Amino acid sequence: MIWSFSLRQLVIATALIFIFGTVNLHAEQKSDIEAVTAANLAFDTALSARDINAMERVWAAEPYVIAVHPSSKILIVGWDAVRKSWEGTFARFAEISVSMKEPQIHVAQNVAWVVGIESAEGKFKNGDAVSFTAFTTNMYEKRDGRWFMVLHTTSRVPQ
Repeated sequence: MIWSFSLRQLVIATALIFIFGTVNLHAEQKSDIEAVTAANLAFDTALSARDINAMERVWAAEPYVIAVHPSSKILIVGWDAVRKSWEGTFARFAEISVSMKEPQIHVAQNVAWVVGIESAEGKFKNGDAVSFTAFTTNMYEKRDGRWFMVLHTTSRVPQ
């Protein structure tokens, strides 16, 4: 009788811990997804504004970050090289607008990835217009409660 009562209490306590732990996990993951969504939007905003200072706030300034632009022939590795590639992009364009439609976001502990289709429109400094759609993957790393980009890769959708 005592064993049955103790076992019942143990089962109930375990179930409550599992239920409340799962609720907290889902709330935390939802919060992370919202934060990654905001970080991804901040990236598109920095790119569309051609703002290198805003871009610096989005990226992790680490030697392992990587960018691959639609016109890239090589991997751009390390924050210094990635920053220089954005400066080059900003120098070529008089205006640019980038947005990701229906991003697919997955969070796993301190890493998140966003996959989606980006629409890009712009005007080069010589006046030529450009418009394309691209498959894009962005990866983020969580540090001290903030999400920083560590990978951006974009390839044009074949026309």
